[in-house]
Amino acid sequence: MKKSNMKRFGALVIGLSFVAVSCGSSDEAATEDTAAASEGDCIEALTIGTILPVTGSLAFLGPPEVIGADLAVADINAAGGINGSDVVLLQGDSGDLTTDIANTEVDRLLSAGASVIIGAASSSVSKTVIDKITGSGNVMFSPANTAADLTTYDDNNLYFRTAPSDILQGKVIADLVVREGHTNAAILYRQDSWGQGLFDSVSANFEAAGGTVVAAVAYAPDTQNTFDAEVDQAVAAMPDAIIILGFEESGPMIDTLHARGAGPTDIATYGSDGNISGLDKLVSDPAILEGMRGSEPSVDLATITSFTDRLRDGGVADETYVYGAETYDAVIISALAAAVAGCSEGTLVGAAINDVTRGGEKCTTIDDCLALIAAGTEIDYDGIGGPYDFTDAGEPAEASYRIATFGPNGQDADANEYIFAK
Repeated sequence: MKKSNMKRFGALVIGLSFVAVSCGSSDEAATEDTAAASEGDCIEALTIGTILPVTGSLAFLGPPEVIGADLAVADINAAGGINGSDVVLLQGDSGDLTTDIANTEVDRLLSAGASVIIGAASSSVSKTVIDKITGSGNVMFSPANTAADLTTYDDNNLYFRTAPSDILQGKVIADLVVREGHTNAAILYRQDSWGQGLFDSVSANFEAAGGTVVAAVAYAPDTQNTFDAEVDQAVAAMPDAIIILGFEESGPMIDTLHARGAGPTDIATYGSDGNISGLDKLVSDPAILEGMRGSEPSVDLATITSFTDRLRDGGVADETYVYGAETYDAVIISALAAAVAGCSEGTLVGAAINDVTRGGEKCTTIDDCLALIAAGTEIDYDGIGGPYDFTDAGEPAEASYRIATFGPNGQDADANEYIFAK
C-alpha cells in the first residue's frame, strides 16, 4: 500500500521514539571464510540495521536514505530473500555529534542480531561507532560517508561505503570554481573530520590549479545559527568566490552573507553534498540562492525515474533524492554478499562485498544477480547509483557528480550538469 507524502517517514520517527583502514578482501579469504562457515554454525537469515539521520544536522537528507533501505529490502524479499529466508530490516536513527543516539541505536541493533548496519550518513558520527560495529565482527556500510581518512581506517576489513571519498569531490569543486574564472576563494568549513577532509582536498586542488585561498574559516559544528565573525572574516579577504562546506547550518550562514552584501547573488558561491540538497528550505528566502552552484555524488536522476518515483511514493518529497540510490545499493550489495557467502555472519558477508561489485558477469537487479549466484557465476553488480567497482579499501573507484545550479525559486533541474571523476 502506497503512503502519501512523508507519512511513512513520519511513522518511522514516531516508532523510533519507542523503541572507513582498508576494507579489502580477496577471493582466497572469502573462500576460506565460506568453507569455515560450512563446517560450523551459520546464521542463514540476514538482519540489517540502519543508523540514518532521522534527527540532527543531516535530518533533511534522511528521507531518501530511510526509504531507499525500505525499497531494497522489499525487492530482496520479493525475489525470495537470501539463503532461504526473508531479510529483516531494523531502522534506526543516527542523530548527530550533539547526541549519543548512534551509540544507543547500535547497541540495540547488535543485540537484535544485525550483522550489517547501514550508516551513518555523517562521517563524524560513523567514527563514534565504527569500532563498536567492526570490532564485534559486523559490517558497517555507509551510503553517504565521504571523509577521506576513512579509506585507511583500521576497521578489520568490515567498513564499506557506496559514497566516494572526498578526495574526488574536492577536485570536482576546485575544478568547477577555477573553470568559472575565479582565482581567489574564501572557504567556510565545519571543523570536524568531514569538513576538514573536504577542505584539505578543495584547497589543495584549487591552489594546484593556480588559485589562492584568501581565507580559510573553520567553525564549530554546534555553532548556534550565528556566523557574524566567520562571515566577516571571509568577506574581509575580498574573495571572488565563496565555498561553503557545511550541513544545515549553511542556511543561516548564507542568510548572514546575504545581509552583508556577499551572498550568492553578489559573489559566486559554491556548496557540496552536505548542503546542496534541501538548501532552499534552510534559508530565509530561496531567491537569495540564485546563481549558487554545488556538487553532490549522484547519477543523472532523469535516467532512473522509476526509482525516484518509488522514493516519492514512499514519502520523499520535493525531489530531495541524494544518497537514496546509494542506500538502496548498500543494502543490495550486502544481501548479495550474504548470498555468495551462503551465510549472514558479519565477517563472511564482509569478505564477499568487494567482489560482488567487480570482475564478474554484470547484473543490475537483485533477481538477475541472485540467479547468477545460484548458477555458480561470479557477479559484478552495477547498481542504481553505480557502477561501483569497489577498490580493496571497500569504496567506489570512480563516481558521478551532479553540479546543481540555483535559480530564483530554488534548484533549476534544467541546469544540472554531471561530471565523472576517478
